Amino acid sequence: MREKEQSNLTDSPERRFTLSKSHILRGRRNFEELFSGSSMLRSHNVNLRYATYPNADKKALVGFIAPKKIGRAVQRIRTKRLLREAYRLNQHIITELPITAEIGLHYAFMAKRAGLTFETVQQEVISLLKELRNRLLSKNSPS
Repeated sequence: MREKEQSNLTDSPERRFTLSKSHILRGRRNFEELFSGSSMLRSHNVNLRYATYPNADKKALVGFIAPKKIGRAVQRIRTKRLLREAYRLNQHIITELPITAEIGLHYAFMAKRAGLTFETVQQEVISLLKELRNRLLSKNSPS
């Protein structure tokens, strides 16, 4: 089996850039739970909906959503692939946070429109992840 080559698109060459299936948010119940009691961060083309849980047994899970209103199946699938790839390359911004803060974290990226470029999606995913990290750190820091 061949070893995966590292991408040169990120600023962190020492990190491993994989996104396993065990880190993907799946199932209707999980998404209903996420949408019922969650907060949202917005950007121009992508939104980030997240929910934290005091139970550390719930690990960090991420989902990717492209609603039907943005286009046909081909466009939605391509948009979700762009979101997944942008997250995969920049997940190091947020992955260790739930472990250090001892919280469970579920979040999902939602595209607002189709026809986005990878550069646009990546910039917005990075800014949303950094904003989420800052919110969670300020929320959990002792005051």
